[in-house]
Amino acid sequence: MKISLCNLHQLLQRYTSAIIGVLLKGPLLSTSLLATMLFQTSVSAMEIQFSSQQQLSAAKISNDTVMGGISSSEIDNDATLEQPIFSGNVSLANNGGFASMEYRINTPIPASNAVKLTVMGDGKKYQLRFKTPELSFGEAYVASFTTIAGQKTQHTFTPSDFNPQFRGRSVNAPALSFADIDRVGLLIADKQEGEFSLMLDSMTFND
Repeated sequence: MKISLCNLHQLLQRYTSAIIGVLLKGPLLSTSLLATMLFQTSVSAMEIQFSSQQQLSAAKISNDTVMGGISSSEIDNDATLEQPIFSGNVSLANNGGFASMEYRINTPIPASNAVKLTVMGDGKKYQLRFKTPELSFGEAYVASFTTIAGQKTQHTFTPSDFNPQFRGRSVNAPALSFADIDRVGLLIADKQEGEFSLMLDSMTFND
């Protein structure tokens, strides 16, 4: 097949334009891909402020009084830092010895591999407790952490750090996925008699 010089020139122009178009679109495609990656990263990390009334419902208190004990606790807001403080007194009388509180989470949690808890404590040991709709009443996924008196500390956990429990005893439950959590609580027990105080700052879920 014979190709005239005119047709050859048109073909060369057409292919040249196509090549230039690919080269010009390449950076745009890369930029688009980068933007998508950045967006996915931003939505996969989420911080929950314990002071936020939008992210969390009002806290509920549950102490050993439900079992005849006399421990007491409350949630107050720190006037200076504007952060909630979980405080009270643990008593071992009447076979008691625990105080706890719980928030309902109002915002979906993205699929995450870790959660970082930021608190300021009193040197005592506490439990971070997560609940999901799959658990039975009273069950929770539990991980413990120890605070430093008067200092803000950060405690990082993965799903495997949490054990499903009911009143201190292990139970059978599905493996924890942070994306399934709808409630979060704190508990003090382990025969730590006396006054306690734990300022709640934030939780950050991320990869």
